Amino acid sequence: MKPMIFKSKSIVLIFTVLFITGLFSCDDYFEVERVSSFEPENIFVNVDLTRQAILGIYQLMTRDEGYSKRISMYYGVDTDIAMCTGSLDNGRRGIAKYAANSGNEEIYKPWTNFYNGIERANICIEEIPKSPLYNNGSDDEQYEMKRMHGEALTLRALHYYELVRNWGDVPLQLKPYKPGDDLNPPKTDRDIIYEQIISDLLLAETLVPWRSMVPNDERITKGAVKGLLARIALARGGYSLRREGGMQRGTNHLEYYQIARDQCWEIMQSGEHALNPDYEDIFRTQCELKLENAYYESMWEVAMGQSVSGENGYYLGTKLGDKSRYGKGNPGLQAIPTYFYSFDSLDTRRDVTIAYYEVDDDNIRLLRDLNNINVAKWRRDWMDPLFPGTAKYTGINWVLLRYSDILLMFAEAENELNSGPTQAAIDALKAVRERAFRGNEDQIPSIPSDYEGFFHAIVQERAWEFGGECLRKHDLIRWNMLDSKLSEMKDELRKLAVREYPYEDIPENIVWRNNGEQLEFLNMYYYMDSAAIADRDTVYWPNVTEWTASISDEYINTIAEFFQPNSRELLPIHQNIIDVNANLENDYGY
Repeated sequence: MKPMIFKSKSIVLIFTVLFITGLFSCDDYFEVERVSSFEPENIFVNVDLTRQAILGIYQLMTRDEGYSKRISMYYGVDTDIAMCTGSLDNGRRGIAKYAANSGNEEIYKPWTNFYNGIERANICIEEIPKSPLYNNGSDDEQYEMKRMHGEALTLRALHYYELVRNWGDVPLQLKPYKPGDDLNPPKTDRDIIYEQIISDLLLAETLVPWRSMVPNDERITKGAVKGLLARIALARGGYSLRREGGMQRGTNHLEYYQIARDQCWEIMQSGEHALNPDYEDIFRTQCELKLENAYYESMWEVAMGQSVSGENGYYLGTKLGDKSRYGKGNPGLQAIPTYFYSFDSLDTRRDVTIAYYEVDDDNIRLLRDLNNINVAKWRRDWMDPLFPGTAKYTGINWVLLRYSDILLMFAEAENELNSGPTQAAIDALKAVRERAFRGNEDQIPSIPSDYEGFFHAIVQERAWEFGGECLRKHDLIRWNMLDSKLSEMKDELRKLAVREYPYEDIPENIVWRNNGEQLEFLNMYYYMDSAAIADRDTVYWPNVTEWTASISDEYINTIAEFFQPNSRELLPIHQNIIDVNANLENDYGY
């Protein structure tokens, strides 16, 4: 069993009975009666109890309305590389299709969950530095208390970053709720929030240790703080939908690109993290419920428990069809066909990121139609077949940050700051590509040396590297490219459907066979007419599946079906929250 920072609800019981969480109304969120023995003055004078309070913040991240399903899946699609499956609803699929309204419960729950986490973090941030152990305890006690102070600052920053990137301007609350406080705070400009959390992370990085200094578990370390800081700095320097009208770039954007560049460079120079040379091994290790101890490419994971209830379990790992040996797969995200064909055939990331097969009850792999291939970095047939349960909550951790992201953020920032790529930027991008083309490094496409060419190479590389990791949508937004990339993708799909250039050699039907647990293809990349297919050796090539023929206008039109530029880049605030707080209102045409 992999290390876990918490294994059950009992470890966060202290936090549950200690804190009243609810930024706007205790009646409308939830009330918990205080228990005298769990007052702050009795908690934060003890390292172990303080640690349980910190774990209570982490715990909220594992819920369905956290990174178990909502934020990690449906809040990150539809894009030019992946789309949500299933029929449109006023729930998570409505969010993915840009059809959310202020009555959508899948908006209400994550919002309140983030603010609950912020309230828990605020209490820790206020109380930990006041503890006698913080400055006057033993060396070990001071070390642990300061580390936990840094964790609380980082977790609060993450929660605010999620709120801002999904809702824009939101209320900023930096102190824990106390009786008599104003429960109706107005929106705070996102740039003020960004400045606050950037400042918090600059402090946090001085308080938490590097990965090599502590046991390998899912708690925050210095690399994670710096990486989150770089990501937030790029968001602050990028585009976002503003209340005063349309998509606008953050002011003084080069200042924030410099922060991102410097933070990434310090991680790169630390020697604490490296690329795992085997891309597939990253995700197989996670599916095996292990933490990788050789390279530490996975810099921060949300620690999920194995569960059938979903309280602390992760929903992914269920991307394939039903499989009797491995339990039920429940496909939730599909890969866009043009994304599949955007990969070089030698790029090892394609068949890790995308599963073009399903597994039947006899454990036989079957080829799916091209319009029904799945995002599948976490899949049931990579898991222990003895894993109990039949459906959703697999215990696979959600990955918040990988080292390859550090390299690509560094390369992007270097290009922006220098009006073109430096050699260091080219080397960083090249390192990611060399891993992708492992064994065929001499076939890597050339890397552009001009500003525009290198920027677009980064845009494409991030699509290939992070498919299914909930980064693409927000990358496209901060580049102000979501609308153009969605339109471009649909135009390319229409070309693919009729095999128009550059897809004229892509087959209408694929001839394939099983070879053990693998599928082999006679014509994945070239067209065979019906006569050639009929004349094939059916003993060796028994199977034929529709491929491009499965792509219809109806299918194309369902992707990001209700997206509207300069409006749907952000979500509405739920009506219940607005009803409670008269100082809040919906913008952006909602």
